Amino acid sequence: MNFDYRAPTALGQFRTFVEFDFFGDGDEFTNDYDLRLRHAAAELGPWKLGQFWSGFVDVFNIPETADPGGPLAQPVLRNPGFFYVEGDYDGSNWGIGIENPAGDLGGNTDLIASESVPNIVGFAKLQRDWGHLRIAGIGLQLKSDSDSKYTGGVHVSGRINTPFTGHEQNNLAFGAQVGEGFVHYFSSFVGELDGTIADDGEIDATGILGAFVGYQHFWTDRWRSTVTASLFELDSPEGTDPLFYSGGERISANVFYTPISGVTLGIEGIYNTIETVDGSKGDGVRIESVARFDF
Repeated sequence: MNFDYRAPTALGQFRTFVEFDFFGDGDEFTNDYDLRLRHAAAELGPWKLGQFWSGFVDVFNIPETADPGGPLAQPVLRNPGFFYVEGDYDGSNWGIGIENPAGDLGGNTDLIASESVPNIVGFAKLQRDWGHLRIAGIGLQLKSDSDSKYTGGVHVSGRINTPFTGHEQNNLAFGAQVGEGFVHYFSSFVGELDGTIADDGEIDATGILGAFVGYQHFWTDRWRSTVTASLFELDSPEGTDPLFYSGGERISANVFYTPISGVTLGIEGIYNTIETVDGSKGDGVRIESVARFDF
């Protein structure tokens, strides 16, 4: 559920946007889901303030999946921040700003929130008739009582239209990330520790390497499918819990059907592998279905 207000002013468009869902912590066996705040932001001309999609996230290349987490290597964080953005939201644009530094460290002490200095995020997107390309960078500080380390990474992403494959809406989405210290920008499935604190007090950041590709094919105007493949690897430093996520791959395929405008039904199969820090491995298959009603 969202509320969107817009009005023209002498300083540019003024907009406030608030959005909620029912995907908060709750008892999934009795459908006792809690109300959760997704977005709460305001903008005036090029200035944007509040909680919205992180500037590190490319919301226009997220493949259509039944699973809300999407590919393993897709940043999905909504984060409070303050940005200056030039260009249209759904067109070519660039921006720079600061975001909430809500990272965690582990090791020889309890988890420590590293909230001394805001994360710095910048991005640039090129939008053309054939699709778009986007690059984003992040710089952040990991801090403990005895040490401080500055680190970061980059995210390259895009969506390419492929009408030559049989339908004008067919497309190929992709993304790749490399860096260290920003694990919390991804799904909690892959862990939340951005680094550890060694016995000597020195911080060692968690290395990140991930990539995904997803192809969407429209069989007709009402039937479509998306196939995705992704991998995500963490270079976990010494002191990381041996049962924490270290790496894995995921392959998914789905079929979505829109019988009438505003109604979408879908089913998806997912195969996932996982490896933990201690070298243990596992895999599994899951079937998910979805029904969406837009009004």
